[in-house]
Amino acid sequence: MNLNPKKKDSKKTGPKTLFFLGKGGTGKSTASALTALELAAKGSKVLLASFDDAHNLSDIFQAEFSHRPARVADNLEVLQVDRDREIKRYLDQTTKKVKQSYNYLTAFNLHNYFDVLKFSPGMEAHALATAFTDLKKKHRGLDYLIIDMPPTALSMHFFNLPALSLLWIEQLEKLRNEINERKEIISRIKVGNKEIQRDKVLARIKALKTDHLDLKAFFGDPERALFIAVHNGEPLSRAETQRIISQLEAMGIGITGLILNHRSPSRPRGELPAEMAAVNSMELPYSADPLIGMDTLNHYAKKEKINLAPLLS
Repeated sequence: MNLNPKKKDSKKTGPKTLFFLGKGGTGKSTASALTALELAAKGSKVLLASFDDAHNLSDIFQAEFSHRPARVADNLEVLQVDRDREIKRYLDQTTKKVKQSYNYLTAFNLHNYFDVLKFSPGMEAHALATAFTDLKKKHRGLDYLIIDMPPTALSMHFFNLPALSLLWIEQLEKLRNEINERKEIISRIKVGNKEIQRDKVLARIKALKTDHLDLKAFFGDPERALFIAVHNGEPLSRAETQRIISQLEAMGIGITGLILNHRSPSRPRGELPAEMAAVNSMELPYSADPLIGMDTLNHYAKKEKINLAPLLS
């Protein structure tokens, strides 16, 4: 795996994306912050984004972050995704597209329906997918995009969203094609001197299909998307990490690496389950001082000789 994206044209390929996963409280925010600092210190342009409402990155860097990137060090910016804002933005975009495709529905007050939809199951995963897609587009020139993920259940919904959505979209596409075969509902438009036929609904279905196919392919590409699970060796943390590995594998996604956080001599590592033992791993030693503040993070990384690069190889 190439750890020097400068050898590639990142504006074409987009940034390499690192997803940090794990049970709450195991230190995935700290691990993602240390990784971002290490990569930025080596000259890579990095954006660290929190998808977790816990706002741990604000505590770690002792700064307030919003949806706009804020510079915290050379080559490193940080932002906090506002999930409520993203849900509203996703629904606004969806409302606009539905109105464009289904003109006859303008007689109804669609906004009332979409006000209810924001409480629908799965809406948070859709909103995060929209936020992630936008981040990739807006920051194509970066070397690395690092995502501090939310709790495991929502993270798994997010990664499984493309495959699940495609099951519905492909049925919708099939149904729409069958309708078109029986009834001429397609409209005719002129492009230059040519008259062409266009079904706006089918075009919208195909656009959705393309978006989800692209996202699914991205998650399954180990050259572009890397998945790092953080655990602290405790039984509950270890069990959740095992489930993360299994569930990602079921989605066709391979785990990239494991980080064992907070290990101390008084807490033996013990024997890892086979699923975890087979994954490239490293340890973050116990720190008596809370890893809060830029100076503390840099001092810890230097003292413990933290080098996360091999984990990504």
